[in-house]
Amino acid sequence: MPSLNKRRILQGSASNLLRVFLSMLVSLVLPPFLVHRMSTAEYGAWVLILQFGAYVNFLDLGLSTAISKFVAEYDASGDLEAGRRLVSTAFTALCVVSALALIALVVIVWYLPRVFHQMPAALVPEARLAMLAVGISTSLALPLSVFASIFNGLQRYGFPTALYTATRVGSAVALVIIVLLHGSLVEMAVTIAIFNVLTGLLQMYGWWHLLRERIGFTPFLFDRNAGRRLGEYCGVLSIWTLGNIFISGLDTAIVARYDFAHTAFYAVAGSATNFMLMLVGNLMSPLLPALSTAQLHRNPEEMGSLIIKTTRYGALLLCALGAPLVVGAYPLLTAWVGRDYAAKGALFLRLLVIGNVIRQLAGPYSLTLIAMGKQRLATASPAAEAVVNLVASVLLAKRMGALGVALGTVIGAVVGFVLHILLSMSLTQRVAEIRRSEFFKEGLLRPMLCLAPLILLVPRWRGDMLLPFPPLWLVLGAVACVGIAWLVAINAGERATARAFLHRLT
Repeated sequence: MPSLNKRRILQGSASNLLRVFLSMLVSLVLPPFLVHRMSTAEYGAWVLILQFGAYVNFLDLGLSTAISKFVAEYDASGDLEAGRRLVSTAFTALCVVSALALIALVVIVWYLPRVFHQMPAALVPEARLAMLAVGISTSLALPLSVFASIFNGLQRYGFPTALYTATRVGSAVALVIIVLLHGSLVEMAVTIAIFNVLTGLLQMYGWWHLLRERIGFTPFLFDRNAGRRLGEYCGVLSIWTLGNIFISGLDTAIVARYDFAHTAFYAVAGSATNFMLMLVGNLMSPLLPALSTAQLHRNPEEMGSLIIKTTRYGALLLCALGAPLVVGAYPLLTAWVGRDYAAKGALFLRLLVIGNVIRQLAGPYSLTLIAMGKQRLATASPAAEAVVNLVASVLLAKRMGALGVALGTVIGAVVGFVLHILLSMSLTQRVAEIRRSEFFKEGLLRPMLCLAPLILLVPRWRGDMLLPFPPLWLVLGAVACVGIAWLVAINAGERATARAFLHRLT
């Protein structure tokens, strides 16, 4: 029975990890630089402008995921013609979506002062022009993202990583120069726009020189069979994508609508949370093309075991990344962006991390279903989470401001996770046989036991101090957490593999 290509998966994870560390490095440097040179209102407007650009990227409605999945399958079967038709059809569909996004963008920009009525009037003209620049460039680059998806589907990660590195660093350096020269929001936005379009064009250039012989492309070709297959796959996946917009994408906009004064502080907390999400997501994403081919040779019981195993790894990673952010929110933010932002953003950070850890616990399960093309069986959970998150965030924001939006994220995450356990797993037993008791015991409880020392230290926790625990207790707690993770969260075979890897490094 064919197994997952571990080498390809590790190469993809390593490549994505490099991208994450680079993105984190840029994201660590830019916010402190900006918040100390921009007023809180200006920085709040800037993150809102970038958020609207991100909304356009959400509108691929799962097509990027579909391209990666089907390209991997067509390449494995040698059906290059089917791959060409599918990529071309996806490109054409994204061109239509891009045009619709441009129309929606113009409407939003026109009504900007009414929607965000707390935004200072002096910022509105600049914010309008800046939002247009970022939104238009992102819309133009959206169809070109199909070429990056081809690289992912063929598990060729070198060129995308090099391109991402160059454009990410280049845009960051350009922004720093503009801010040092006292540039406006419009000039900053135009810089981002240039790099957005350049990145898309270079993705196409890379495909042309490296991959066009394996996966062809015909501009504006729409094949009915390919369109039907994409529609069947993305029809349900688009609900997941739209759900993600309501779950996390609208947070900044809701805060700006009801509590604009705290937009900058909430955005900083959201950026810190995104560090964790980027790292987890990029480490797990190479599993998608690998699972797309391997699932054809595995029975439901084997797929269920694989989900539990990857859930254990994912939960351990979430504990390792989430616990320091929750416990040390105040000192970490103080060191990063200063005491003022830390005092007003630490609670937001804690709640956002907790909420996203809860929802990411079901991430490996969701990723496996997407790879198998069975996401329709688990649609109720993301749909319900999106509705609950949005409604709770809006209602609580009216009463509590930005804090209510953060609480809405936690409430929605709990609802989504519970529905996955109670409903989704019942509906997917035929494709992935999972015993809930084993899922909780092996997938969740074992890795989460490493948090026990921190839980015991809660009475000594000083949340708003630069040192959250007395030094000796902090060291002992950290050592105990690592020890439990080594002895309990991973098994003997995995420990042996880790020792061998460390031995080769030394």
